[in-house]
Amino acid sequence: MLMVADGGDKRREHRRPPLRVLHGPVNVGNQPWHLSRAERVLQNESDLVVNYGTWLQYPADRTLAPYGAKKWGDRLRRAAFALYAPFRYDVIHYYFGRTFMLWDDRGMSFGVFNLLRLADLHIARLLGRKTFMTLQGCDIRLARESNRINKVTPCGEGRCPVFSTCVTTYDAARQRMRSAVLPLVDRVFYLNPELGRYVPNGEFLPYASVDVASETVTLPEPGRRLRILHAPSHGDIKGTPRILAALEALKSRYDFELVLVQNVPHAEAKERYRTADLAIDQLYAGWYGGFAVEVMAMGKPVVAYIREEDREFVPKAMWDAMPIMRIAADTIEEDLARILDQRSDWPAIGRISRQYVLDWHDPLMVATALDRIYRDPSAPLVLGPAPRS
Repeated sequence: MLMVADGGDKRREHRRPPLRVLHGPVNVGNQPWHLSRAERVLQNESDLVVNYGTWLQYPADRTLAPYGAKKWGDRLRRAAFALYAPFRYDVIHYYFGRTFMLWDDRGMSFGVFNLLRLADLHIARLLGRKTFMTLQGCDIRLARESNRINKVTPCGEGRCPVFSTCVTTYDAARQRMRSAVLPLVDRVFYLNPELGRYVPNGEFLPYASVDVASETVTLPEPGRRLRILHAPSHGDIKGTPRILAALEALKSRYDFELVLVQNVPHAEAKERYRTADLAIDQLYAGWYGGFAVEVMAMGKPVVAYIREEDREFVPKAMWDAMPIMRIAADTIEEDLARILDQRSDWPAIGRISRQYVLDWHDPLMVATALDRIYRDPSAPLVLGPAPRS
């Protein structure tokens, strides 16, 4: 059950004794890292441990082995941690449909060896530990179904390069994960509203992947040459070719510089984000991503396609406050021209965007909501800003 915070500072209260919380075994989008840091602010003992790191160089308290580890010592280190963790922690929060014993970088998936690949989860349940799963996108989105039910989706030929493989292989693996893992955890959360269609027992959770309160604010500067930012992790999925084509067509009418950020470590990418006046997020996914949260925290206005049909999965107050400027694939050139003509409004939109992420994406707010549920899995999920005096 989801509730929106509606009173005082009670949402930031936490109870003792402290909890020992483990996040892992992957760090997708930096969500688990910032939640674990916020949980430490709440006086819990919270760690992020990952089976392997990635080129994005997101932080973790411990990385158990290199990606694709083949040495027996690396394998033993992973297995030892996975099987010991339920004895060490009160709460285990899993991500991306993985458990610590499922080594996806070694080609493992759910199937006939589920008893082994879920060993750490089964031990946690036997010991009475609280277990949770956060799903983030392609770990649960069924490509064939998304293509069938949505007019616009990244799941389709010409948009996602692995769409055909998803339909023939990955969708079945996602369904196996859904049936094998999700019934075993206490609660399931998802970060993209569309995922609510594939996880009926799940609950929407906002991104908590940015330390919003400490982020430096750099509002758009109307007096200088316009700088437009786009930072696709997967260009086809984000609609990058179509976005770039629309911007190219608008060059004769508007003077701007394109800041295209790809394939650089996260810390370096953030420095480039700060130089921009306007950010274009994505064209197909139907929701904004962690990138959008980062730049809104900096006071940048954001442009993206938002799927209206998914509003039922999002708190009404959050949806109504959302400052994203909307575009659509079939009208992108006209949409961007309209937005560019409103440049004088961007500083105000940037300030509103900053407040929006303080209200709805603050890791401390999300961590406080989860803290209640970690202690009592039947408790409601209470999200949103405390009333302003």
